Amino acid sequence: MAQTTGAMSGVGLKIMVSNNNSDWTDISGQANSVTPSGFNRQSGETYTFDGDHAIIGKGKREPIELEVNTVYTETAGQAFVLAWAEFDADDGDSFWVRWSPAGGVTGNAAYTSTTGIITSLLPPSGEAAPGDPLMAAFTVKCASVDKSTLAGSW
Repeated sequence: MAQTTGAMSGVGLKIMVSNNNSDWTDISGQANSVTPSGFNRQSGETYTFDGDHAIIGKGKREPIELEVNTVYTETAGQAFVLAWAEFDADDGDSFWVRWSPAGGVTGNAAYTSTTGIITSLLPPSGEAAPGDPLMAAFTVKCASVDKSTLAGSW
């Protein structure tokens, strides 16, 4: 089979967040990574006296965590301010994340979390000498992430 020519980089990725799964805020200009983890299914195993191999059982899918790293700003409506408000709310409010690796244009793949909560919020930290922008991060835990093909642009 020939080597692929369809490789993509993250340069054009579009990422958005919502606190109601209806009104979405584009944080592509502040976020610099989204890292999903936990796409796992529980499994079990047992052995019998006869046979040399395990019997494998399949279980439920595990929750998914989405870590979003973002440039720290104190500007209303931007990523860290939005995440802080949801994390700081009594009992933590619901939160959604969606992203499209190819930029959120009609026909592109899109990934959207189910209802989640922010389980971790890391305020900025920094050093005195370098001029690096301050970074912050938040992690959203959700039951699953749905993959779709965009019928319209975001």
